[in-house]
Amino acid sequence: MRRLEHTQQGNALALIGFISICLFTVTKLYTHSHIANIFGLPMAILGFFAIYRYGKNIQVKTPLLLLLASILLPLISWFFAHLAYPDLANESPRLDKLLRMFLFIPIAWWIKDSPKKVFLFWSLAALAVLASPWISGDGFQEIIRGWQGYRVDFGLKNAGHTSLFFGTILIGLICFSPRLYLWKKSSLIILIPCLLFCAFTMIAVQTRAGWLALIVCSSTTLIYFFLKEKNKSKFFNKKTIAFIILTLIAGSLLYKNMGNIVEKRSKSESSVIDSVLSGNFDDIPYTSVGIRVNLWRAALARIEERPILGWGINGQSIAIKETTWLPDHIRQTFGHLHNSYFSILTNYGLLGLLFYVVWFGWIFLKILNLVSKGSLGKDIGYFSITVLSFWSIVNLFESYLFFWTGVVYIQALFGGLLALIWQAEIKEKQQKNNQAT
Repeated sequence: MRRLEHTQQGNALALIGFISICLFTVTKLYTHSHIANIFGLPMAILGFFAIYRYGKNIQVKTPLLLLLASILLPLISWFFAHLAYPDLANESPRLDKLLRMFLFIPIAWWIKDSPKKVFLFWSLAALAVLASPWISGDGFQEIIRGWQGYRVDFGLKNAGHTSLFFGTILIGLICFSPRLYLWKKSSLIILIPCLLFCAFTMIAVQTRAGWLALIVCSSTTLIYFFLKEKNKSKFFNKKTIAFIILTLIAGSLLYKNMGNIVEKRSKSESSVIDSVLSGNFDDIPYTSVGIRVNLWRAALARIEERPILGWGINGQSIAIKETTWLPDHIRQTFGHLHNSYFSILTNYGLLGLLFYVVWFGWIFLKILNLVSKGSLGKDIGYFSITVLSFWSIVNLFESYLFFWTGVVYIQALFGGLLALIWQAEIKEKQQKNNQAT
């Protein structure tokens, strides 16, 4: 079959693909996998077919090679783990655990035609999350409980996962508010309440990792700004300053009413943190922080045994259940290590961590390179660096990469970023062709 240009793809096929990715993402958040797969299967099959058929002038080699690596990595890890420990390793490899995240490739294909498609897709996904109190939570009753100091999660797995989603939406709203304002000034009517609701939720979920991640990513973005922004005075125009002032005022009012929640939650495990910092690991109690530290100690012992290729897909379970000094209730209750990096090392070893760094590094460095050349807007650069920092920090305290929440997060986020990369590359080629003629 002869490969064609992306412009030769029919509008009907593009519309079917776009509708399918929107339905797939929304149903993935709130329904069982088999319902989401009703939309996901045709989206993926048609997407990969369209990439082959109409992707002649699109640079798809690197993402497809990474997809191939996501198949080979768990296969190799399982083979050698099963060879050495047939009684502990799975009887057969589970290739879907990494592979499913690479559905971001067909998602990117269906929204590559224009930036507005990317932002429409991201907006629909964000609105689906923002509606979670009324879809999977207890509605206004749960919001009121959060205001009164009770911990809430809106039914999105648990509070940590709610923090992941709402923190990312908060970052997106801040980074893209100028773009949204320029597209439609009336968007402020929706933008400001959504910003406040995200800020409220980040406090109400009472997730310390989320708070730390917001502090770190804010600092990272400021450093990036001062390193990259040449004309800083132009950036701080009247509208930007007014937005910053209004945001700070709203944030101050919110903290005035809910600041006691942050202070109480932050100090609740100070004694455990002091024990860890002082190197006293023998008497760490099994609190929220203490459980994590003890699980990481168990993981390190297993990583030392198989540092290169890990234990296969059930490496986390092996690290927990085969560690006899852990209490029985911990070994029976927990199946993950509360840290994506330890989880990668336990499952796939250093080879897996290298794959993760190459995968994430490629897409984010590609984005930042295109931003520096002027092929993508600066707001894309700020969003990318901030989200990467946020994701990197929260994954120190939870294995999001191994939950369905992390999977749909990566699919939606990377789908949009890859689409923007393809758009910029198409535009660059068109400009070169125009100059040549």
